Amino acid sequence: MTPEKEIHPAADYDEFVDWGRRLAREEPLFRAVFEEVGARNVLDIGCGSARHAIMFATWGLDVVGVDPDESMLAQADTNIGSQAERIAEAGGSVRTTRGGFGGLCDLGLAGFDALVCTGNALPHVEGHEGLRLALADFAKALRRDGALVLHLLNHSRLLMSRPRSIPPVVRDTTAGTKVFLRVIDYPMDGEHVDFDFLTLVRGHDGEWSLEHRRSVHAALPIDLLETELRSSGFDDVRVYGGHDMKALEVDTDESVIVVAKRV
Repeated sequence: MTPEKEIHPAADYDEFVDWGRRLAREEPLFRAVFEEVGARNVLDIGCGSARHAIMFATWGLDVVGVDPDESMLAQADTNIGSQAERIAEAGGSVRTTRGGFGGLCDLGLAGFDALVCTGNALPHVEGHEGLRLALADFAKALRRDGALVLHLLNHSRLLMSRPRSIPPVVRDTTAGTKVFLRVIDYPMDGEHVDFDFLTLVRGHDGEWSLEHRRSVHAALPIDLLETELRSSGFDDVRVYGGHDMKALEVDTDESVIVVAKRV
């Protein structure tokens, strides 16, 4: 095995996720929420490679994607360019800008009908105080009665059962076979859940190499999320255990989806 190297976050993101299957599964929930509030514009926080933003734009919506990582934004702009004709035909638009949690107002982003934060992006806030700042900023970016959609790992389950890993994902790519692994640590402070993202790559020469990245996440169990949402100016908080809008089973569901309205 060749020496390990650090993963660049955008390098394998679109390879790791089966976007066709994922977007097909998630589309009905987003359509239902957007139709409920009559959304015409959407703010996508932690937009990553803009796959959700592009889907929304192909529905004729105007979308702004925000992400702090330049490499992600570069990948996002490439993806947006490849879908420019579809977006234009639908009458939608999508653009990206660099920014992080708590900084939306500083970017002049306000008055949106809907705001989404998907793909386990929210736990990248700076602890519980960072969560409060982020949610307050979300509320200011939304119009009254606008919708907020959060999607993240079910931290309540993680903190109760403390699994050490998430099932691996294997993909055949142009660079060779990649095995994506996530190893989880639970610091004693109880406010963080740390992930080591490991990628094993078997090149076309048959040799394996290891890439890695560590990411510190704020622990955001559902009871904390619900409390802080209401304290930050949201109500009508609905919690689901999947994009089929089934009720959350705290002990078993891998992810949690939260839909709320801005008061």
